[in-house]
Amino acid sequence: MGIKSLIQVSRTGTRADKPSHQVVCYISSLIHTAQEFTYDIRSHWCIENCLHWVKDVVFQENDSKIRMGNAPANLSLLRAIALNILRRNGHASITTAQRFLSHDLDKLLALVE
Repeated sequence: MGIKSLIQVSRTGTRADKPSHQVVCYISSLIHTAQEFTYDIRSHWCIENCLHWVKDVVFQENDSKIRMGNAPANLSLLRAIALNILRRNGHASITTAQRFLSHDLDKLLALVE
């Protein structure tokens, strides 16, 4: 395949109420337009922010002590299913949903009916 494209992205924004500027570079075996690469990069970060970040920060997936056999993959799948059930039932904030549903079996079961 080989290297076909070098992409440089400049990001400007605010983090922790301070201005930030970041330049990142990507290497690709694809030949795309700038618009196509922009779409692909944003799609990747949408997955990262909508799924992986929530699983790590809210569900504390990276802190899990379960590391043997298929258990880590199985639990990751269960976390993703839980996340999808919560979002499908209109919970935009997973943290708020956890607080609302915790210790209420009837509310939890109502999500999957």
